[in-house]
Amino acid sequence: MSQENSATEKVYEYIMEKIVSNEWKSKTRITSEIQLASDLNVSRISVRHALEKLVALGILEKKRGSGTVVNEIKPSMLLKNLVPIITLSENDVKDILEFRIQFEYGNIKMFMKNCGQEEINKLKNHYEDMKLNYDNPEKYYLYDFYFHQEIAIGTKNPIVISINEILQSILKYNMKQLYHDVGPDIALHYHEQILKAIEKGDTEMASLLMVRHLEEALENLVE
Repeated sequence: MSQENSATEKVYEYIMEKIVSNEWKSKTRITSEIQLASDLNVSRISVRHALEKLVALGILEKKRGSGTVVNEIKPSMLLKNLVPIITLSENDVKDILEFRIQFEYGNIKMFMKNCGQEEINKLKNHYEDMKLNYDNPEKYYLYDFYFHQEIAIGTKNPIVISINEILQSILKYNMKQLYHDVGPDIALHYHEQILKAIEKGDTEMASLLMVRHLEEALENLVE
């Protein structure tokens, strides 16, 4: 994980802890960006990214003249923090792959509709990092996760982003298991092809390649 991603996660978890513990109640204005950056010893960019994520999830709201305030929290918003990191069985991994086939097929279509060159460049960087860490499972599966996470974020759909956040721990585990049980070659091959289709603006091909990528992983997992 890059330093910026790590710092953003640090801010994210700090704010969530304040909200979950009820220290920052609904309608409360949270600490300013400048103060958060100082208190947590991170950059304002990292603070801003964490705030944007929490706003997208509906946990925070930016109000003109009032700063950033805590929304009225629904139980589903806190699911990510209430569900422990679990150890999944082989059958669970298959179920997750089947879910991802449907989920990510739609994500690609929305990503293609809303993405710009900046989002495409991020996908390229994650793909290059996957290649560089081909023999390093711990880093490889994280960059694999970041690739798919970037597609979810690039949809700019708050529901998709929220679902991806809720499933974050499970999806990371799924990709780690796929590295060990299926190997890195399938993901590398299809990520390269998906990137080419995205750069050509071929939405149908990109979405079909995503489905085939996950289907082939599932087939190899079953064998």
